[in-house]
Amino acid sequence: MSIEIVVVDAGQLAKGVEFPPLKIPKYSWEEYPGLDAEGIEERCWRTDVVVVMASAISGELLKKMHRLSLLITVGEACHRLDQAAALEQGVELLAFLDADGSNEEDAQDLCDRIVQAIEHYVANGVKNEENV
Repeated sequence: MSIEIVVVDAGQLAKGVEFPPLKIPKYSWEEYPGLDAEGIEERCWRTDVVVVMASAISGELLKKMHRLSLLITVGEACHRLDQAAALEQGVELLAFLDADGSNEEDAQDLCDRIVQAIEHYVANGVKNEENV
């Protein structure tokens, strides 16, 4: 089984910055410059991991993400998340509260740390093939 990952608002990152490839066997990675709530619902309903830089994630929106197991929030998005709803739904949260993706060096470091966090999450048995 493949892990599905979506970055809903990668346009918040400095130009020229890219997420490095994951070192896991099977995954799909989708990146959007910015999605509104309807776009997030449409693109993330079957996603395992969602990365959010600035968009608001409501409890209502979370309920429509049936497979979501990890939600990574950055900066402003950390404060625009219905944390209680996420925890109630069993979604693990990872927040980079003070991260800044506006300059290239910091943004690349952030991308690298997000990828490392996803690899660590998968390696610990959450969604890797040996445990599915």
